[in-house]
Amino acid sequence: MGLLKTSLILLLPMLVACSELQTLRERVTDNGGESAPQFVPVVDGRLGVHSWLADINELRTRLPESLPEVLDAREEAFRSRPTLENRMRLVMLLLVDQESVQDEKRARLLLRGLDPLPASPDDREFISLLRQFLDRQREYEQKLSVLWKQVTQQNRRIDELEQQLQALTNIEQNIQQREPLPVKENGE
Repeated sequence: MGLLKTSLILLLPMLVACSELQTLRERVTDNGGESAPQFVPVVDGRLGVHSWLADINELRTRLPESLPEVLDAREEAFRSRPTLENRMRLVMLLLVDQESVQDEKRARLLLRGLDPLPASPDDREFISLLRQFLDRQREYEQKLSVLWKQVTQQNRRIDELEQQLQALTNIEQNIQQREPLPVKENGE
């Protein structure tokens, strides 16, 4: 009886872990009319990269009007308990593509102040990828800003040149109106 209890005690946590990481199979019809299995991960553990990705997916489906309230709640949770989970939940919300909450600069700052050592290797890799993505995004925005300034300067220069051309055209027309054209004589 003792061996059975011991093996059940050891087997139970493994079963729980397997059930939390199970996948559901759905049948999806492709263009050919045949069914193809698609795996949809089910994550109930609510820890780490899996929960952060599930979180951002859930946030993207929310009504935009509800996001500022979620932002307030997450900021308060992070202030009261600045854990890795609360920080990343706030970061993921700041990366949602909704004007009312999107703040990539702040997300970058939150990631920069993060000590990823307590995180799992998968979490650290995700955080690293997210930092790289945000850094590249900032570089592209800076390059785009420089290009936009150049385009604006070029447009201003084009406007100035068009005004100068119009002024020269007006001067030429005025000169032609004032001076009669010389009449050419037959032999000369």
